Amino acid sequence: MFKAYVPQQGELLPAHVGEALDPSDPALFIDDLVESLDLRRFEKRYRRRGERAFPPRMLLKLWLLGAVVGVYSGRELARRLHYDLRFRYLAAGLRPNFRTINRFRDRHHRDFREVFLQTLKVAQAMGLVKLGQVAVDGTKIRANTSRSKAMSHARMLEAEDQLSDEIEQIVAQMDELNAAEEQEHGDDDGGGGLPEELQLRERRRERIRAAREQLEREKGEKLEAKHQKSFADPEANMMKTEGSLQYCYNAQLATSEDGLIVANELTEKANDYEQLEPMVEAIETNTSQRAEILLADNGYLSESNLKALERRGQQALIAVRGRKSSRWPKGARAQRMHRILRLPWAQQRYAQRKTQAERPFAEIKARQRFRRFMLRGQEKVTGEWDLVCSGFNVMALCRAQMA
Repeated sequence: MFKAYVPQQGELLPAHVGEALDPSDPALFIDDLVESLDLRRFEKRYRRRGERAFPPRMLLKLWLLGAVVGVYSGRELARRLHYDLRFRYLAAGLRPNFRTINRFRDRHHRDFREVFLQTLKVAQAMGLVKLGQVAVDGTKIRANTSRSKAMSHARMLEAEDQLSDEIEQIVAQMDELNAAEEQEHGDDDGGGGLPEELQLRERRRERIRAAREQLEREKGEKLEAKHQKSFADPEANMMKTEGSLQYCYNAQLATSEDGLIVANELTEKANDYEQLEPMVEAIETNTSQRAEILLADNGYLSESNLKALERRGQQALIAVRGRKSSRWPKGARAQRMHRILRLPWAQQRYAQRKTQAERPFAEIKARQRFRRFMLRGQEKVTGEWDLVCSGFNVMALCRAQMA
């Protein structure tokens, strides 16, 4: 049970409590930034009648600061409103409980996309978002589930058959009992509905069946008996991360030359090559500009991708050989890309890909401490990813303003 933190007499508080905020503190920048944003998407979700709600701008400030400093729990945000000067400043003396804070994130997960796009507009107004070269990369982020809450396809079939047998037995017992009661007491329609044990088994069978059908649709002809699906988050898939297979989502980022995230996507597919064209389209949509040159690693290489980039007139440098491959590339376009990458100017450009593309993921996982989604379902975790990327851009804008 959540209990508000109340400092005891003589207890030592964190150093920043009771002191004035430093002018470089991101909380001050977040306060000014959110006040300038157009939040009609947030505000229109509130009704004019009923109890007065907490201001959506204030709640958005709390979540943005939480994304910057690495706090993604509504309970922890509510607790910090009692002792952290930065959160108390943004809340303006209000203290919503953790349910209100969590409900805001859950209700407005679609609207965080608009916050991300508006941070880009602010950055462009500040003279940032340089698209001389844009680096695209992806990383696996764990879903809010685990292998203990999953079942293989073979086990699903067994469980469905077992539950069906149990349901038939319970129904047969009910029929016998009803027949005996009718013979003894007459036909009296006074039944109390389906017994709880039958309802539980039927619900579980339906959940297993839905997960099995989704797994069969995703895998198609490649389906094997060992393939799994999680019941907690059926849209997450098994991906290799941190040296083991875990339920994850594939998070994609496009980073500008000056270190801002200009496009982001989230997919349940483990491979990257299918995400290149959507990322290129997202860059143009979000910034109304085209990158001069696109940098990507070997995971995005395919003849169809190179053909699509040619059709768009998008110049790109994509690694032809992976770390574990030394074979000559197949396909005329891939071979041409291999020859281009041997030129000095291309080598100099591509050498910057690693730091430019992977630095945002390093900051998100280390400084922002975001390594696992809190929500479930692809739609909701996409909104959560938008919030995290907005927090990254907010910190980049804050540093640029103080420079």
